[in-house]
Amino acid sequence: MKKGDMLKAASLKILDDVRREHAVKAFTKPKRPRKEIFKEWLKDKVYEFCSVTSLHGYVHTIQKDYHPFERYLWIILSFFALIAAIVLLWISWNWNAETPTTTVIESTNNPTYYLPFPAITICNMNKISRLAALDIAKSMKRLNSSNITDEEMINKFKLILHFQGNGVATEKDYQELQDILELNNQNVNYLLERVTPKCSEILERCMWKGSLWRCDSLFQPINSSEGVCCSFNNYAFPTSNYDQKIMSSIPKEPRRVTACGYQTGLSLLLKPNPDDYVGTEIASTGFRLMVHNAYDNADPNAVTKLLPSKSEAYLSIAPESTYSTDDVFQLPPDSRNCLKSDERNMDTFSQYSYVNCVAECRSAIVNFYCGCVPYNLPNNGTMKKCKIVPDLKCVRANFYRFAGSTFNIYNDSSEAAIKLQKKCKCLPDCLLNAYPSEVSTGSLFRQYSFNSLSFFKDINLTDQTLIHIFFNDLISTHYRKDMYQNWLGVLAAFGGLLGLFLGFSLVTGFELIYFFSLRTMFDKLAERTAQKDEHH
Repeated sequence: MKKGDMLKAASLKILDDVRREHAVKAFTKPKRPRKEIFKEWLKDKVYEFCSVTSLHGYVHTIQKDYHPFERYLWIILSFFALIAAIVLLWISWNWNAETPTTTVIESTNNPTYYLPFPAITICNMNKISRLAALDIAKSMKRLNSSNITDEEMINKFKLILHFQGNGVATEKDYQELQDILELNNQNVNYLLERVTPKCSEILERCMWKGSLWRCDSLFQPINSSEGVCCSFNNYAFPTSNYDQKIMSSIPKEPRRVTACGYQTGLSLLLKPNPDDYVGTEIASTGFRLMVHNAYDNADPNAVTKLLPSKSEAYLSIAPESTYSTDDVFQLPPDSRNCLKSDERNMDTFSQYSYVNCVAECRSAIVNFYCGCVPYNLPNNGTMKKCKIVPDLKCVRANFYRFAGSTFNIYNDSSEAAIKLQKKCKCLPDCLLNAYPSEVSTGSLFRQYSFNSLSFFKDINLTDQTLIHIFFNDLISTHYRKDMYQNWLGVLAAFGGLLGLFLGFSLVTGFELIYFFSLRTMFDKLAERTAQKDEHH
């Protein structure tokens, strides 16, 4: 064999021995634990991220030429800055969650024409007309075992007023009145409608927007918390109580005014008829006047004024309105804490409102505990009407459950009680018209007055009450219910807090994602390329 061939063979053998040795070493080399590899990778990435990030203070934590105390100090400061930012973000988020909406004044120059005129409900302080009660008493059958006179019968009629929480009588008196009503095939509601003073008896003259009107074309009898009253501009119920002959002339929507001042509103001359009094809630002669939304039930929630007889009163109204933006309606009702008028069906009223919901809740509570509804609470005809005996005692015993603004019905876990609790979950109105008012009163004395002489023509003024109801200005306050913070506000608030404590920005967030995902992928690609080059 030639010398050159021998050298070549020796070189190949040496190369094979080296490759075999490397292969053996590679095969026998122990593999590093994945946990150790991950820790090393994480350490490298954190170091690399801290060296290039714009977050405040992080670059100081990895400076090798710093004293260890300095690095630890920067680590502590950066850690506390991060904790403070997280805590403040949590507080800001909770505030936004607890108060998702806010109400602000949008305008103090909103024209009053955009607001409907309020409903005006007038209740006679006298709940029982003596003349009407006397006619009924004369026509009613008596019990064989009793010798009740007509005057005694009228006094017994006053017992029906005890449903409102006032008055006390013996069980014998209650039972006698109930027996008489059953003997004559009558109930409490029917009797009250017959003995209550009629609207035609208390409304002597009416003027609307400076023109005389027939009072029966403006007012209708309604059932309210005070019993049967007379109401103007009331659209709370699906059906009205106007005379069928004039129904075509009644507006389909609440009336409005285009001006201010008492000459442009509603003026009424009322007759108290003090000689006809039998039973009153207040020791006075006159009227109770309630100002409320046209679609709301007339109840104690309304603005209430007392109008004594022989007086002239000016009731000036400063209306206010509140509306909610479309962003608010994107929230669920429990979050925005309000409901639109068409978001819940009502049993008795034409549309939803907080006042109507509370009124129906009171009826449901009484019906739940007593199996009936008294005359002064709304009833769509599906619930039984309360009798004197035994229902009056039950209504009086449960008066505390429904009389207030918070209802004592949440200590029962039965299925029926849970349904009642859901019905009584009344939320405020998303769209609301309010009518705060002021009244000034003086003695009615027309001897020297010259204005509106036609209004008093052919009327003998004795005990009458004159009331003027009007808007006091051409403009009103308009409120807007809006989101406390929309997505842009939340972004600005969070960005401000993160920027203040950490110097965080959207680019920094991308850096964080980049170094722990994309950068790792590119590092592996570079490593594989280097291995291929080394192999070749």
